[in-house]
Order: sequence, then C-alpha cells, then structure tokens
Amino acid sequence: MICIKKYSKLKISNILLLFVCFNLVGCSGTQVFSSGAGVLIASNQDEKTFGDVIDDTTISIGIKDKFFMHNAILITKINVDVELGTVLLTGRVNEQNDRVQAVRLAWQQEGVVSVLNEIEIESFDIKKYAEDKLIKTKLLAKVISDNKIKKLKYTFEVQNKVIFIMGVSSDDIELNRVFEHARSIKGVRDIINYVVITAPTGDDAL
Repeated sequence: MICIKKYSKLKISNILLLFVCFNLVGCSGTQVFSSGAGVLIASNQDEKTFGDVIDDTTISIGIKDKFFMHNAILITKINVDVELGTVLLTGRVNEQNDRVQAVRLAWQQEGVVSVLNEIEIESFDIKKYAEDKLIKTKLLAKVISDNKIKKLKYTFEVQNKVIFIMGVSSDDIELNRVFEHARSIKGVRDIINYVVITAPTGDDAL
C-alpha cells in the first residue's frame, strides 16, 4: 500500500510536468523547461526537434520513476540527464550495489540507446558538493554571457571538480567556446565531452 501511494504521487507530478511542457511550447513556440540538474532545453535554438525534447523528457521521468520505486533515496543522490536517448548518470552513492542498480534501472526505460555511468561511490561531503556547485555556477554564467553560444543547447554536471558536458551540436566552433570557458575556471580537474555531434542543417550547412 505504501508503494502504491508513493507511485501515485510521483506519477501525478510527472503528468503535470509533461502538461506544462506541452503548454509552454504550444503557447510560445520557444522553449521547454525540464526539471533535474537545472536543465533548460529550447526546441527552436538547438539541433533537437520538439519531438526529441519530449522523448528525452519522457525517458528522464521514466528513469526517475524507476529509481523512486526501487529506492526513493536514489532520486536525491543521482542526477539523470538525457540527450537523444543517451542517458548520463552522475552523483554519489554509498554502496556499489546502488551504482549497479541505477544503471540496470536506466536500461529498463523504453527509448534509452546508451547509458553513461559516472556515478561515484563516496559518502556525502558538503565541502566537495559546494565546490562542484560553484564550478557549475561559474560555467553557466560564462556560457550565458557569451552571445556566440546558444545558451540552452548544453547540459552541465560537475562531480569532484570534473565537468561533464552533454548536448547536441553541429557547430564545432561554438562547442570549442564552451570548452574554453570550462577550461578557464580555476580548480577544474578534467572535462568530459558527451556532446552528440550532428550534421549541419539549413543555413548552417551552407
């Protein structure tokens, strides 16, 4: 009975999220905001179609549902980011079994084409958490202030001072600018590139 109650509450919130997504695009034709890791996705500003945005959002919600039903604490410890069916899992858990189960559950979600497992086994450290948040905040500020970068095209996660970059891009020059901003932040140990490269379309192909 407890599981049914938890499941129902989560499902209701997910349905509301999808409803908001449809209405935001239907009314403005511009952007869809997705929960989780501060992700902002704009269907008219990147190489993803509106259908891709909805598919990725559905996958993310489905995986979080599975985490919640398996062990509710997982959704507070693991970040789920999705780009064109590729799932990036980041965060810290206390046991190896939680790491394994997270990957297993992610693969069970319909539409997933690959799972990138960057979950670490480590007790929560408030100092490291604050340092990672500061790096992410600085990177977002640099990207947002750069008018040569389409702000809503990329997703960033920071873990133990390592920056993980996900997104979809057909512009190598723009992507290099993102990397330059990431490299310019003091304290960054490494940058992991998970950006999906697509062929230029429309005016970009000229």
